[in-house]
Amino acid sequence: MEVERSEEAHGDYILTFTKDEIEDVADPIIGKAAKMSRTLLDLGYLLREAQYSMRDNFRQPPKAFTADAPKQPSVED
Repeated sequence: MEVERSEEAHGDYILTFTKDEIEDVADPIIGKAAKMSRTLLDLGYLLREAQYSMRDNFRQPPKAFTADAPKQPSVED
C-alpha cells in the first residue's frame, strides 16, 4: 500500500493498493462490520467494488444497439 498526501487539497491522502492488498484489507473490514466505524466500512466497500471492477472485463460490442448490430445466431433467418 502506498500513502501519498494530496497537494491539491489540504488534509487529503491518496491510498494506492495492489490487487493482492485489496483482498487482505477489505475482507477483515467487511468481516467485522459490526465493530467498524462508518469511515472504515466505506473504505472496505470501495475496495471491494474496485476489486469487482478489476475482474469485470466485459466490453459492449460496437454498434450493439443500432440497426447494424450483429444478430444472435438464435434469431437469424
